[in-house]
This record gives sequence, structure tokens and C-alpha cells, in this order.
Amino acid sequence: MSYYEDGIEAPSTALEAINTIVTAIRVVTDATPVETETGGTITSDDSEQDVYINNAPEGVYVPNYVSIDFTNNTAAQSAVIKQYRRYKTGGDWILIDQSDPIVGLPDPAGVDIELKPNRYGIKVTLDVTGASKTYDWTAFYKATS
Repeated sequence: MSYYEDGIEAPSTALEAINTIVTAIRVVTDATPVETETGGTITSDDSEQDVYINNAPEGVYVPNYVSIDFTNNTAAQSAVIKQYRRYKTGGDWILIDQSDPIVGLPDPAGVDIELKPNRYGIKVTLDVTGASKTYDWTAFYKATS
């Protein structure tokens, strides 16, 4: 049996050497974040509602943005988008950013919210006053699979 200078056992066959290299590559590629998307629809009810939450990201997590479609907003409605984060595992949601009120139908109707990185959780909410309307949303982030 032969050993490298650092004491690691050297592979005895070319196949073992290739397997070792493939395993090393797989460790790196499995940990590489992959662009991921999720989305849905919420219905406003005159209260602050959760749009997107990632409570406790596992592994590598890089939030990009949330996009909300305000096509159904009317002139009589006002909306505020808020972003929260946690500073420790299981910690409280702390407000870190909020939009100016969006009154009526914005131009363009799609509004993007850049998400700030956080290891312990991130949440985006929407607080709409006025008649009940539906709002489609989508979130993009990078995460390990």
C-alpha cells in the first residue's frame, strides 16, 4: 500500500483514482447553489399577509428577489411591502425594509423587491388597504438541492 506525503492512502488502481476525483467533484457540485423559483397567489384582507417566507434555510441559501403583480390594484387601494429577517435560529422577525405606499395601479404593474441575504430566515409581507383583491407573486433564490 502506498501513501501520499500528507499520509492519505494513494489509490491502487486507475479506477480508484478516477472514483476519488469524481467524488471530490461531486462534493463541490452538490454544494453549488442552483437558481430556484416558487410562487403563488394571496388575497388581500386589510391585514398584513405573508407573501414569501423561508423560515430556516438549509445549507447555502442566496435570496434574489420577490416579484408581485399589482394588476388587480385599484385607485382606491394602497399597499406596503415589508421585508423581515431573523438574526438567530428561531429568533423574532425584525423589520429591515419597507416600501413607500403603492397607491393605485403602479406603472409597471410588476414590482420587484430585492432580498437581502440572511442565514436564519427571511420574510416578505404585503399590507393592502381597500377591497379584497388577488396578487400573484414569485420568488427567486439560489439554494443547494
